[in-house]
Amino acid sequence: MDTDSYIAFLVVSALLVVIDAVIITISGRKYLSDDDHPGASLAASWLTTTLFTLIVLGLVALISTLDLPIEGVLQKTVTKLGIVLLLLAVAHAITMSVLTRYRGEERQEHLVDELAEERRGHAKKPSVTRSIERDEPYSAM
Repeated sequence: MDTDSYIAFLVVSALLVVIDAVIITISGRKYLSDDDHPGASLAASWLTTTLFTLIVLGLVALISTLDLPIEGVLQKTVTKLGIVLLLLAVAHAITMSVLTRYRGEERQEHLVDELAEERRGHAKKPSVTRSIERDEPYSAM
């Protein structure tokens, strides 16, 4: 690969990673949005996107150094871009599963909090059963 092809590969790959990272960030914020904890969803989205970006850019750097047994500069560049796109798709799917897991945990915690609040508000009063023989409530005596 000559220098121009190498730089073109790195620029195109980096642009693809950045575009996907922006999509994950925007969609992740909306997907994780929670009115009760707005900062938590934003932080989780940023952290996940940052991890995604670092991993994929690292893979792009490693792929750029591979010497593929393919003739032709254009064919090598296209093949490497194809590998980057496939890895980008896998990384995107993993990132979505991480966001989905995080959202599920947040929803579960929210439901537990709601149930606890409901139980506090509707404390169950003890019920007294009637005596079978005398048709009256049992007494403590």
